[in-house]
Amino acid sequence: MSVEITGGGAIAVDPYEMRAVADRMAATVARLSAAADDLRRAHHSLSSTRGAGIRVVVDGLWAAAQRLTDEANELADDARGTATMADAFELADLRSEQQLLAVERPVEAAQLQDRIDELVASHPALDAMALQLTAAWERSSVAGMLDAPVDRLVEVLLDSAMGVPLWLLTPLLARVTTSAGTIMNGTRLSGVAPPVLVRPVSTKRIDGAATTLAQLTKRLPGGDAQVAVEKRTHADGAVSFVAYVDGTRTLRSGFEEPWDSGSNWDLYVDREQSAAYAATMEALRQAGAEPGSHVDLVGYSQGGAIAAAVAVSGVYSTSRVMTVGSPTVPVLGAEQTLIRVVHPDDPVGAGLTSGAPAASIGSSDSMTISRGDASDWKPSTFGAHFRDAYDETLARADASGDVRVERMHETLRSEADDIVAVERTEFHATRP
Repeated sequence: MSVEITGGGAIAVDPYEMRAVADRMAATVARLSAAADDLRRAHHSLSSTRGAGIRVVVDGLWAAAQRLTDEANELADDARGTATMADAFELADLRSEQQLLAVERPVEAAQLQDRIDELVASHPALDAMALQLTAAWERSSVAGMLDAPVDRLVEVLLDSAMGVPLWLLTPLLARVTTSAGTIMNGTRLSGVAPPVLVRPVSTKRIDGAATTLAQLTKRLPGGDAQVAVEKRTHADGAVSFVAYVDGTRTLRSGFEEPWDSGSNWDLYVDREQSAAYAATMEALRQAGAEPGSHVDLVGYSQGGAIAAAVAVSGVYSTSRVMTVGSPTVPVLGAEQTLIRVVHPDDPVGAGLTSGAPAASIGSSDSMTISRGDASDWKPSTFGAHFRDAYDETLARADASGDVRVERMHETLRSEADDIVAVERTEFHATRP
């Protein structure tokens, strides 16, 4: 199946742009109607003129006027339909945003109600249209995840619990369908950072910055390193950073490896600082990133959840976050760009986020990249979570010619042109 690239959320179309299109359509209707009136006046002026040739011209003018009128009426219907659909899109988006805010920001959620009521009252069918839009998105956002046995997901949950009784897993499963997979902007993880030992395993100068989406994920660390930080020096002497955070390394909890199921639980369920999160923050500190530094992030699986938590914390100035198969989705500000790569049949990336928030997230350059049937019809859908499946999706996205991807390519190339040096340090972390 081909790759799909959208603006993210249930509503991938800007309702204000749709209304602008409807306005242009209405203006064209007015011009067509005016032209039809001119032809009818010409017909009236010539209708009394004698001669067979003139009669043919007169009849043609009347037919042309009628055709323009029919076209104007049809376009007017389209303009009204487009405007109504824009209202439906806005209503669905507002409701999704209100639901998202209601948990932690009820005052902001309540402030959206007046506009919601105004839209519902404006058209009798608008309410049903908005609900249908959101329902269709909710079905498609996790399409295929349960088409095959999710035995691997069950295995992960059981291994994560290390034999914990099933009733203790219930809070996790319940929160999957509510807000567990969404991290609000401004969220600070609770608790004290667990002790971790973080040491650099390699430091080297590399040639330039990534200029494609696939190149961004190819810079994720491997081997002993769980985190890589690139310190970038710009032409004006300014310094910025990009942190690349890998996914879970083991399902066993409580041993030396911080990237384990215990860290997953701490971050996803308890919203506490995990050992892997603490190690990432320490790696950034050792690389030279101070509070307020410009830090962009790329993360896969558990690394995506860590990247999301860092981005919304406000500790650093973050303009771009890329998550791949992440169990959480960050709600970013309007000036921050989210590149979310997720397979609808991935039980981690789609399942643990409940398909992600239906509301729009981040800047206008934000995008969601997906590909159905990424598990390649294997016995378990867990194959859709593997890195090679996501690498294939990103390669297709880069080659798609999609306007959002091309715009991101231009942004990455512009950044690369401004960078004069890149120092990459890979870090290995352990629990003491």
